[in-house]
Amino acid sequence: MRQLWLALMFLVACSQGESKGGLGVMLKCWRVPGRLRQVEAGQGKVYGIGLDNVPKRLVGRCWSPLDGHMKHISVGPAGVWATDLKRNLYTLQEDTWKQVPGTLEQVDAGGSGFLTGVKECHLAFCADIVPGAATLSWTLIPGKLGYYSCGPEACWGVGEAGEVYVRTGAQRGDCVGKTATTDSRARMAKVEVGSDGSVFALSTTGVPYERVGISSSAPQGTGWVRLRGVEPIHSLSYDRYTLWLLNYHGELRRCIKVPVQK
Repeated sequence: MRQLWLALMFLVACSQGESKGGLGVMLKCWRVPGRLRQVEAGQGKVYGIGLDNVPKRLVGRCWSPLDGHMKHISVGPAGVWATDLKRNLYTLQEDTWKQVPGTLEQVDAGGSGFLTGVKECHLAFCADIVPGAATLSWTLIPGKLGYYSCGPEACWGVGEAGEVYVRTGAQRGDCVGKTATTDSRARMAKVEVGSDGSVFALSTTGVPYERVGISSSAPQGTGWVRLRGVEPIHSLSYDRYTLWLLNYHGELRRCIKVPVQK
């Protein structure tokens, strides 16, 4: 009974997403212990940056600290990467951070065989990962981007004014990809791509959205669905049907999407 009571205590309010069809999107969420600055999920694993800037990995319901003090962390097909408080770049190898020459404000490991990231002055770069190589050869991505995230089909970025860009065809050997399309109506602060190609975003006021209509013929999707009923969100990540939401108080929730009849 005590376990059931605790589970009910962690269950939080559901959110209803807007939709033009007859189905809406409901989120069922559970509170996860601990407080974080950033959450990142990928490859079946969940990492975070604590309020003390210590990187952590979620093991069951407990956070296992890693060495160092980091600013941003990413996990995906390219591995586990992070930047420290001085923007130095690291990759995690057997639970030990190995520094790699270069600096980034934000790093993303969602590409298969390549790494992307954003430096100061809204400059985005990508680099192929060559096994055994001690350095990365960076290529400038056209445009001014403050945030960049890649998945299996496309890379998504946020421009200086919050406009959203999409680049298809990015792969190892051509990490820049094809010409980007733009959603100038959107005003987002962050866009995150899941390992299955799902795309979620946060507005400049912390409202979470999901991109709908994504397919192989339309990798840019058709529109945004607002996830209602949740408090302003500071960081989010999606992996294996689970959406992780972190509010401005550092409280983390694990959510699953449930379609409901409107």
